[in-house]
Amino acid sequence: MFRTTLRSLWSHKRRLISTCVAVMLGVAFMAATFVLTGTINKVFDSLFADAYATTDATVRGEVLFESEMGDQRAPLREELLDEVRGVAGVAAAEPFNMAFTMTLLDHEGDPLGSGGAPTIVSSWVADDELNIYDLAEGRAPEAAGEAVVNVATAEDGGYDVGDDIELVTPDGRLTMELVGTARFGDAESAAGAVDVFATLPQVQDLLGQPGRLLSVEVRGDAGLSQQQVVDRITDAGILGEAEVITGTQAGEELSDDISSGLGFITTFLLIFALIALFVGAFIISNTFSILVAQRTKELALLRAIGATRRQVLASVMLEAGIIGLFSSLLGLAAGIGLGALAMAGLDALGLDLPAVGLAVEPTSVLWAVAAGLGITAIAAIMPAVRATRVAPMAALRDVAIDTSGRSRIRTALGLVALVAGVVFILPVFGADVESDALAGIGTGMALLVVAVLVLGPVTAKPLSRLVGSPLPALKGVTGRLARENAMRNPRRTASTASAIVIGVTLVVFITVFASSAQRSIEAVVDSGLRGDYIIQPVNQFTFSGVSPSLADELAALDGVAAVTASPYLQAQLTLPDGDESVSLVQGIDPATFPEVFDVSMAEGTLADLGPEDMVVSREWAEARDLAVGDQVEVATATPTDEDADATSRATFTIRGLTETATLVQPVVITREAAAELVAKPTDALLGLTLDPGTSTAEARAAIERVTDEYPTMSLQDRQEFTDGIVGDIKALLNVIYGLLGVSILIALIGIANTLSLSIHERTRELGLLRAMGMTRAQLRSSVRWEAVIVALIGTTIGLLLGLILSYALVRGLSSQGFERFEVPVGSLAWVVVAAALLGVVASLLPAFRASRLNVLRAIATE
Repeated sequence: MFRTTLRSLWSHKRRLISTCVAVMLGVAFMAATFVLTGTINKVFDSLFADAYATTDATVRGEVLFESEMGDQRAPLREELLDEVRGVAGVAAAEPFNMAFTMTLLDHEGDPLGSGGAPTIVSSWVADDELNIYDLAEGRAPEAAGEAVVNVATAEDGGYDVGDDIELVTPDGRLTMELVGTARFGDAESAAGAVDVFATLPQVQDLLGQPGRLLSVEVRGDAGLSQQQVVDRITDAGILGEAEVITGTQAGEELSDDISSGLGFITTFLLIFALIALFVGAFIISNTFSILVAQRTKELALLRAIGATRRQVLASVMLEAGIIGLFSSLLGLAAGIGLGALAMAGLDALGLDLPAVGLAVEPTSVLWAVAAGLGITAIAAIMPAVRATRVAPMAALRDVAIDTSGRSRIRTALGLVALVAGVVFILPVFGADVESDALAGIGTGMALLVVAVLVLGPVTAKPLSRLVGSPLPALKGVTGRLARENAMRNPRRTASTASAIVIGVTLVVFITVFASSAQRSIEAVVDSGLRGDYIIQPVNQFTFSGVSPSLADELAALDGVAAVTASPYLQAQLTLPDGDESVSLVQGIDPATFPEVFDVSMAEGTLADLGPEDMVVSREWAEARDLAVGDQVEVATATPTDEDADATSRATFTIRGLTETATLVQPVVITREAAAELVAKPTDALLGLTLDPGTSTAEARAAIERVTDEYPTMSLQDRQEFTDGIVGDIKALLNVIYGLLGVSILIALIGIANTLSLSIHERTRELGLLRAMGMTRAQLRSSVRWEAVIVALIGTTIGLLLGLILSYALVRGLSSQGFERFEVPVGSLAWVVVAAALLGVVASLLPAFRASRLNVLRAIATE
C-alpha cells in the first residue's frame, strides 16, 4: 500500500501543486511571524545583555501601580545614593533619572520622533562601565545647558557637535549646546528612540523633582557575583520600600518591555496567517474530496483484492502527510524570506536595529511545520474516512454520487448553529447595547460563520440553480452545462465557494466597519465639538502636551471667544470598596469646556465640578458599582515637591455622570486639581471657539503665529481633525487589505484547482461533448461560467455575511461612540465585480486545458 500510495501521488503531482501552494502561503505567513518575533527578541536580548554586562545591581523604587505606559514607580531620595556607596563590596554607584515629557526639535524646528519614537531625556552616567551608552564623538555633559544625543538623532536632526539644539519642555523651549554623540552598543539608537543626555541636576529640574532619582546603578568589587552584590545591598537595611535587582534582570526586563511593545506586530500577522491557513483548509479538503471521487474505482479494486479499510485510510492520510510536509517546508523557507523583508521594513520605518542574523528557532520551525501538517490532516480526514467506505462493488460504477446536500445531520447542525448565533446577537437590535454584551455578540458572530460553512453543501445546489438561472437564456447549451456542473456536486461547489466566502466576508466586514467608524467620527465631531479649532500633540503617542501658558496666549487673541485646555494624567484610582483601577484622568475647566465641547450629562452638571469633585462616565461608574456621592482617591507617581511622599494623592467626590461626550475621558477632574497632582503641569488638548463674524482666515493666521512657537502641537480645524482620524483608519485599512489579499489569492487558487480536478474527473464527458460537436470555444465558455457561478455564490454569501457581522459589531460598540452604520455601496459593488472577474481569471487555464483535450483519448478514458 505504501508503494501504491507513492506511485499514485507521483503520477498525479501536477494536480496537487496548487494545493501545496495554498498550504505554503499560510505556513509562510506564520513562519515569517515567528522569525520576525524571534529576531526582534534576539536583537534586544543581545543589546541589553551587552549593555548591562558590567552593571551588577540596580536599585529602584517600589511599583506604585501598573499602567499602559509601564510600571509607575516611586522615585528614590537622592540620599540613598551615598548609603549605597557605603555598602561593603560596592565599587561604584551612579545616580540615574529620565523624563519622557520633552520633545527635541531638528535643525529646521520640527519635532524629531513624530512617528512614535519618544524623546527620552536622561542623566549621563559618569562611570564608563555602568553607562550603557558609549561616547562616539565629543565629551559628556558637565554643566547645565550641555547635552549629548545618540548618533541616529544627530544625523536625523542635522546636528554636529558644537551646534545648539532646542528642546521643548513643559516650561517652554530650552536651548542646549551639543557637546557629544553616543551609541547604544553597536546601534546608533535604542530602537529608534530620540535620546538626549544632560547632567542629573538639569534632568531633575526638567522633571520638577529636585533631589529625586529613578534608580541607582551599581558596580561591585571584582570577584563578587551580581547576586552577591544584590544580597549585600539588601542586607545593609537601607532600602526601605525600594528594591534591588541584578543587572542581568534589569537588562532582561528592558528587553521584554520593548519586545512586548512591538508584540502587536506579531499578533497582527499571526491573525492573518491563521486566516490564510483556514481558507487553505477548504482548498485541501475540496482537493482530497475530488481525488477520492476520482479514485473510486481504484480504491474499490484495492478493497476487492484484499486491502482493509485501515490501509485505505492510511493511504489517503499518507498522501495528505506528504503534501503537508512538503508544503510546510516550502512555506518555512518562504517565511524566512518574508521575515527578512519585514526586518528591512522596520528599519525603513525608523526602528534602528543592529544587523544580526535572522533568528530561526527550533520551536518556530516546529510550530510552522506542525501548523501545515495539522491543517492538512484535519482537512483531509473526512475525505479519507469517506474513502474507507467505498465498497468493492463500486469498481463497477463510473462515478460516485455526492449526497452531502441531502445530509440531515449537516442540516440539523447548521440550523442549530444558525439559531444560536441569531440568539446571541439579538441584543444588537435593542435600543441600548451595553459593552458587557460584546462577548455574547462576538460568540454569535462566530456561530453565524460556522452555520454558513456547515450549511454550504445544503444550500449549494439551490444557489447554483438560482445564480445560474439566466445562463441558459444568455449562453444556450454552454450556460446550461455550466449551471448543471455547479449543481452536480454540492460539496465541491460549497467547499470552493467557502474559501471565497471567508475572504469576501473579511473584506466586506472591514470595509463596512471602517466606513461606519468614519461616519461615526464625523457625527461625533459634528454633534460634540462646538469649537472651531483643536490643538493637540503632533506625536499621538504622548500625553505630555505643552506649557499652560499656551492657553493664556490664545485667550488673549482678538476674535477668540473661548479657550479651554485639558491635561491628562496616568493615575491609580482607589474605589470606596478598596479596589484599585488604573485610568487616564482628564482635567478640564468646567467654565470654558462646555463652550467648546458638548457634554451630555446623565446626572449632574459640569458646573457642579469643584476642586474636590469628579465626573465619570455612566458606563464606567456602572461597571464599578459607583454612584454620585461616592469618593475616589486618585494617586500619581509624581511627588510635587522635594519633601512630599513618593506619590501625590487626593480624594474626590463623584458629582456627575457623563452620557456621551467628544474628547472626554471616563474620569474627569478640574484642571487646577490635576495640576496639584503633578510636578510639571502641561496641557495635552486645547480647543477654542471664535467670536461670531470673525474672519476665519485672519483668526487662523493669528492663532498660527502663537502655535508656531509650540512646534510639538498641531493646529486643526474641525475638518482637519476629522480627516486626521479617518486617515489613520484608512492607512490601517490598506495594510489589512494587503494581508487579506493572501486569503483571496488562496481562494482563487482553490477555484482553479477545483476546476482542473473536476475537468480531469469529467474527461470522458468532455470528450463526448466535443465528439458531438461542441467547439473548443464553447467548452472554454462552459468552464468559465461555472467558475463565475461559484465565485458569485461565494461573493454573495460573503457580502451578506460581512454586512450582518459588521452591523452586529457597530451596534455592539454603540456605547463606545459608534453611532452610524454606513454601507459604502460603491466599494462593495467593486468587491462583487472584482470577485466575478477574478473567478474568470482563475478559470482561464483550466478552461484552456479542457479545450485542448484529445477527443479520442478522452472518450477512451476509464
